[in-house]
Amino acid sequence: MMTTQKQRILMLSSDFLPNIGGVAAYVYELSKQLLKEGHEVIVLTKYDGFGVQTKEETLDGLRVIRVPFSPIKKVQDLEYVRRTRRIIKQLIAIEAIDIIHWHTLNKDSKVMRNIQFPSGAIVHTNHFVWFREMYRSGQFAKLQKMIPYTDHIISPSYEIEEMSRAVFPETGVTRIPNGVDPASFYPDQELRQKTRLEYGIPNDHTVVVTTNRMSEEKGMGYLIDAIPDLLQKHDKLSFFLAGDGPELQYFEKKIGASTGYNPRVHFLGRIKNTDILSVVNTGDIFLQTSLEEGCSISVLEAMACEKPIVATDIGGNPDIVRNGITGITILPKSSEAVAEGLEQLLSDPAKRALYGANGKKDIEDQLNWESLAKQVLTVYEKSLAKKLGQ
Repeated sequence: MMTTQKQRILMLSSDFLPNIGGVAAYVYELSKQLLKEGHEVIVLTKYDGFGVQTKEETLDGLRVIRVPFSPIKKVQDLEYVRRTRRIIKQLIAIEAIDIIHWHTLNKDSKVMRNIQFPSGAIVHTNHFVWFREMYRSGQFAKLQKMIPYTDHIISPSYEIEEMSRAVFPETGVTRIPNGVDPASFYPDQELRQKTRLEYGIPNDHTVVVTTNRMSEEKGMGYLIDAIPDLLQKHDKLSFFLAGDGPELQYFEKKIGASTGYNPRVHFLGRIKNTDILSVVNTGDIFLQTSLEEGCSISVLEAMACEKPIVATDIGGNPDIVRNGITGITILPKSSEAVAEGLEQLLSDPAKRALYGANGKKDIEDQLNWESLAKQVLTVYEKSLAKKLGQ
């Protein structure tokens, strides 16, 4: 049951807006909803640049404190940890913080190692691919060192929940999936038409859209290998591929060589957060080819926009994509599976519409931040009560 007591919450995340990605979106959306529920929220994050001065701003009502993060690699982590830890201690003393909710393993875990917080509860959301890799290689002791004393762990998927319980048997663990704000992501025919016109995509084309990062763990190479044959089979098929990353230029050249730079394949590169809605609405099918995934916010955004999903059957994907109901789950690491999954929807507009409608209902019923924030608040309340012996 959700607490009625006002909480003072410190969100610690080195990954935050204007960054694009799941962690930044999670911290922003959850913080915004907690604020709407009447709680005080401070986001403590970083900004890239030289200097020693912290910056403070208000973002959609959220108080955001940014610590400078030096571009000099030898000193950046050390300085970030020292400065951020000092601010946390000040906030605990001055702002009477009840909850510290921290997020990133690579930086924030170092900050939290020497934080003493007997007057409040520490909660961690376990977002990262690293955790799964280290778990599978049996590095439990290292994980226990990386995730310092924490009162409760939130796991976005059943897979991560099981792993977290195994590594931290004495720590409370709760599975709470990620979500999306239906007021920010929704079907929009006007945006769809406008973006298609901008990119020269005919209205009668079926468009496969993805917002994956172009990197190895996202499995985009399997889509790239499947595209040439799909284009040959379907003369009214286009691909709308948003996202940057180390493999982007390679993929562009490979598609150029295999399709003769077919104009029906659009590489958008890095896009702004504000452009995601128009990009997703341009498509008819949303594809996610990840090889590792927690609980994909990009898939949830597409579901909110009433798009049927084709996604690999790994990690948290099957938790949110109901095979044969909201989309199709496929084997990972297979260009043939990508093609077969897409073919099922390319040939059946009625199925696309049904899966899209079902997915949107799942968002409205449960996978939205209003519902999920209540679950997070329950974790806060129980963790705080246990910590204080209440």
